[in-house]
Amino acid sequence: MSFQPAQIVRSRAGHDRDQLFLVVAVDGSYVLLADGKRRRLEHPKRKNVKHIQAVGEFRHPTIEKVRAGQKIGNRALRAALAAIRDEMEV
Repeated sequence: MSFQPAQIVRSRAGHDRDQLFLVVAVDGSYVLLADGKRRRLEHPKRKNVKHIQAVGEFRHPTIEKVRAGQKIGNRALRAALAAIRDEMEV
């Protein structure tokens, strides 16, 4: 499966298993992930694509800004991921 920037993914392996992340960039068979807390946008986590899973399409204003190429902050990213997590649990 190919991943694109601004896609929401879930970690399937590692100490961050089952956490949601935003794909910041794609680098061959690796992606750069940020969650706004442990992995901030300034220092994303490099993870093998075998260890992540796409969780679907979500329409959130913050994620739409990222898709449009606008910059967002870590606080906005945390809020967006929390809203998406809540939406998935319902």
